[in-house]
Amino acid sequence: MSRRKIKIMYFYSDLYENERRLSKLSKKLGEELKGVKIHLVNVEDPRNEDITELYDVNMVPVMIFLTSKGEVAARRSVPLSEKEVIHEVTDRINRGELPNPAVEEARVKILEALKSVTQRNDVTQLIINQARNDILEADSELEIQEIINSYVSIVNHTIHDLRQFGQVLQRFLKKHEFLV
Repeated sequence: MSRRKIKIMYFYSDLYENERRLSKLSKKLGEELKGVKIHLVNVEDPRNEDITELYDVNMVPVMIFLTSKGEVAARRSVPLSEKEVIHEVTDRINRGELPNPAVEEARVKILEALKSVTQRNDVTQLIINQARNDILEADSELEIQEIINSYVSIVNHTIHDLRQFGQVLQRFLKKHEFLV
């Protein structure tokens, strides 16, 4: 099996992680993983705003694994210290398992469709952002289907719970104060 050049973009916040410690860790990992280059990207630095937006990073930490051609092969929301995850993903890239074009095609369609969803409140935004992140990390079509099933269930249960919540609160409203 030939080793491919892999680049890992590690997005972090210096509010939570120490850059000096991360630099030492990335150097050590780079020596351990031949052909892998790790780039640290501090999301708090305004100079990194474009790259953070390019890779759709809205929470940290997150690792973006890139092929030698610059394709996104995988995405993981784990700290840089998770060496097992890094080894597993880089091995899969080297075996040619990642990126998976069918998964990428499905992911693009789903993420594009999610853009049409109205996000009028924080709960909706939270659920959609988490679903987007989970879909971005999926490596197989089965995993995407499991994520979709999970979020359909979450949404259905949330709707049911919120209806009950609204009914309870409405019992305590005075008729003349009720506004829609």
